[in-house]
Amino acid sequence: MSSNNNLYDPDQAAVNTRWIQPWSEAFRAQRDVGLRVPIDFHTLAAISLAEACFVDNQFEHNAFMKCFSNLLGVGFPRFDVNVYWDALRSTWSLCPVQLPQDDDEAQNNAPVVSGPTISISTGAATARVPEFTATMPQAIRIRQETTVASAPASLSSAGADQNHSSSPIATSSPSQPTVVSYPTVKGPPLLQIGRYNCTSQMTFGLLTGLLEDFLQATATTTGAAITFLNLNIYAAATLSDPNGPAPQLTPDQLPESGDTLSQVVNGNLSSLLYSANNLADQRVNLNSTWYNVEWENLPAQGYYQTSEDSTGTIITQNGWPTEAFMEFQEFKRVIVSFGTVDESMAAYNISGDFEDIFPPGTITREREVTFAATGEQTSGCFYPSSDVTVTSQSNSSFARASPSTINIDANPDLNASIASVANLTNCGIIPFLNQSLAGSTADKNPLPYAAYVHSTLWSWAPGQPLNITRGSSTANRCTVMTNSAYPGRWEVADCANRYRAACQNPSDPYYWEVSSDTSDYNTAETLCRSPLQFAVPHTALENAYLHAALQGSREPNQPVYVDINQLDTADCWVIGINGTCPYLQSTDTNRTRIVVIPTVAAVIIFVCAALTFFIKCASNRREDRRGRGRKMVGGWEYEGVPS
Repeated sequence: MSSNNNLYDPDQAAVNTRWIQPWSEAFRAQRDVGLRVPIDFHTLAAISLAEACFVDNQFEHNAFMKCFSNLLGVGFPRFDVNVYWDALRSTWSLCPVQLPQDDDEAQNNAPVVSGPTISISTGAATARVPEFTATMPQAIRIRQETTVASAPASLSSAGADQNHSSSPIATSSPSQPTVVSYPTVKGPPLLQIGRYNCTSQMTFGLLTGLLEDFLQATATTTGAAITFLNLNIYAAATLSDPNGPAPQLTPDQLPESGDTLSQVVNGNLSSLLYSANNLADQRVNLNSTWYNVEWENLPAQGYYQTSEDSTGTIITQNGWPTEAFMEFQEFKRVIVSFGTVDESMAAYNISGDFEDIFPPGTITREREVTFAATGEQTSGCFYPSSDVTVTSQSNSSFARASPSTINIDANPDLNASIASVANLTNCGIIPFLNQSLAGSTADKNPLPYAAYVHSTLWSWAPGQPLNITRGSSTANRCTVMTNSAYPGRWEVADCANRYRAACQNPSDPYYWEVSSDTSDYNTAETLCRSPLQFAVPHTALENAYLHAALQGSREPNQPVYVDINQLDTADCWVIGINGTCPYLQSTDTNRTRIVVIPTVAAVIIFVCAALTFFIKCASNRREDRRGRGRKMVGGWEYEGVPS
């Protein structure tokens, strides 16, 4: 899953937790059943990069690239990112303190002294230098003898050097801080500034570039997902007071034209960015946007309010697009929003970025919750509710909360859900991880973070779905919800077995019944009374309401069919008796764009692309770069994901 330029380069251990069976099939099927639900009702795992990657104030770019790659690799789609405006370098940085500019001590107002060369291993602990300000060469020589070492990349030693740093050497408090520059074997030096250790490559542009690389590596119908960035912006602390609070910046210290956050975002992600302008334009004419799709991709009913103007145009004030529309029709895979804006950046006009970056609070809505000691949620859950429609009280749109403190092993059981995370998910709330797991950052050990993501899998039971039984046309090709070992979760079943059916009111997402009679899967749709329809839960909250209906039925311990099967193609789960796998070649290339092209066609496309590149004038290079995920196949534009 890594790509050619090596920005996105996850550990194999991280990739294996998401992209091998049965996990890959389970997560893909769960994504697919929710494709028609607006994206604001998806309960996807969220995480703070500050807690997952930057504990102990280590901001080294190799470790960060491994950390972010691993988090993306295990399946995190939502990130809280702290971004700092470094007024000294005129750069949006991931380091909380200003960095020297070209070793100009007069401009930097801090002397720079050299430390010994250090070796920094990707995926291992960053170089552990003491977190205090050096004032004389003797202190540097002592540090070289005691602390300059980096453990080799290894998951088995992930926790060994978490606290590996020597005690600060006693020195008098300097009147003028000193920056210690530690040359590295490869790349820029690691700078010790106050309590922070940073490299100059730790910029927001590095993050967006790595994300672009990840999106290219996963630009397939089976691997595509939407990534959310929630940006908390601050001013970087000054070199003269690196450990103190950042000062409130004056207008002349703020980003100038060309350096705004939206311009940095667009620099790498413009072709994949779903912007506030996109949403506004689509909301005022659903006829030509969200409803202008094949009937099987129409948005699920009941999730947002609509109205009709005098011309018959359908509009919405509060709706969001479906994942099917965003990814497979518009080819948009990134949403960026402002989170908090620190008072140090109060003079920065964030409204100037609103065309591309959503205002604060748009993609996150904090929800107050409480937990019991067992991890069970005791308040704040959107279930149970007397509202089976989406009302102001039951509207879980972008609701987010943090689980209770998580204690987890360094090598956790990926089949054992973290209770508080699973409960938040089932309650219709995005679980936001705001702590480090197992005493380690994700670059050293991604496994606890993978366990967190696995705890948001609300559909299939652990180990499911099972492979098809050889020699049978129906065994293990259909799906039932059970109330046994994993209550409310799904298991594969023989389509010839007789079970009751899960029936949903299509206008009320949370109204579910279990049919009284039984049948095989082929005729299960006849079991639902009108206007109910045989259906499969599309979200975690819908699944919770169906499970409640099962528990309240006459035979709660008997399985019930949900409408998802793999009758058409092995390992491809579809909705409906006549559903066909969307990952296979189709003559309707507007409906399905295929991501795996034959080798010969790939060679032809490569040759044509190369010829086109040399023929085009140099002025088109920028546009070619933005559209590098697009190729021409048989006259149709190939995007890597289907429409």
